[in-house]
Amino acid sequence: MKINTKLSALCIAATLMSVAQAAAAAPAVTAPAEATQPSVANPAASNPAASAPTQVPAPAASASATTPAPAQAPSVPAASTPAAAAGSAKAASPVAPSAPAQRPSTSVAPAAAPTVPSTAKPSKPQQPSTSAPAAAATSVKPTQLDKLNHESAVPLVLEAQSRYQYAISGGSSVGESFQLNGKSYRYLSEDIGTKTKLISYLTQAYTKQASEQFVGKFFVEVNGRLAQLNADGGNLLEFGRATAKMVTMTPVKRSYLLTVPYPAQTKKANEKITVNFEKVGSYWKISSAPHVIF
Repeated sequence: MKINTKLSALCIAATLMSVAQAAAAAPAVTAPAEATQPSVANPAASNPAASAPTQVPAPAASASATTPAPAQAPSVPAASTPAAAAGSAKAASPVAPSAPAQRPSTSVAPAAAPTVPSTAKPSKPQQPSTSAPAAAATSVKPTQLDKLNHESAVPLVLEAQSRYQYAISGGSSVGESFQLNGKSYRYLSEDIGTKTKLISYLTQAYTKQASEQFVGKFFVEVNGRLAQLNADGGNLLEFGRATAKMVTMTPVKRSYLLTVPYPAQTKKANEKITVNFEKVGSYWKISSAPHVIF
C-alpha cells in the first residue's frame, strides 16, 4: 500500500513537472523577453496542485523540477540578445559621424583658396617695376642726349673723356711696334685700327670735325692701318667731380664753363675749361677737339 502511494505520488510529480515544462516553454516562444520571466513562475503559483508536490519529500523529483528553471534562464537572455544587438547597432550608429569628420577635410580644401591672393601679392612688386622705366627714362644715354643743360653736360663730357682715353692708349691692346722716321710707333687695336673705324667710334660723343682734327694730329696711316707714337698720355683732372655753367646758348650751339678739380693730395687749384657743344641731328655732341679739353 505504501509502495502504491509513493508510485502515485511520483507519477503525479512527473506529470506536474511535464506540465510545468510545457507551460514554461510556451511563453518563451510567444511572449516578449520581459514577459517570459513572470510566466515561468506563474504556472506553479496559479496551479494549486503544484503546491502538493513541493511538500513531497522526493529529492529526485524536486531536483528534476528545479533543474528546468535554470535551463529556461538562458532562453530569456537569448530572447533579450536582440535587444542587446539593437543596442550594439545603436552603438555602431555613431560611426556615421565619421562622414562629418570628412567634412572638415573638405573644408580644408577651400583653405587652399587663399593661395590665390598670395599670387596677387607679386603684383605689388610689379608696380615699382613699372615706375623703374620712368626713372630709367630720365637717365638718357650720353650718346643720345637730346636735351642739354648744366646737369646733362657733365655726363656727356665724361663719355667723351672715356673715348679719348681709349683711342690715345691704342685701343683694347697694344699693337705691333715699328720705327718710322726715327720714332717708335705702334698700331691700334683691330676695333679702331682704321681711320673709318676710329672716326665712327669718336663721333658717338664728338662732332665729325672735332674727331677728324684729333685723328689728324695724333695718328698716322701706314698701309691702311692707323698707328700712333709709342707713348701714353693723360692728366690728373677729375672730370667726374666737375661742375658746369652755361656761358653762351643758341638753338644748336652752346658753351659751358667747367670747373674741374685735381685730386685733393695734389693741392692744386681747380681748372677752368670751356667746352663747346653742337646739336647734330637730334643729339648734342661736343664740338671741341678731345686734346683741347683733356
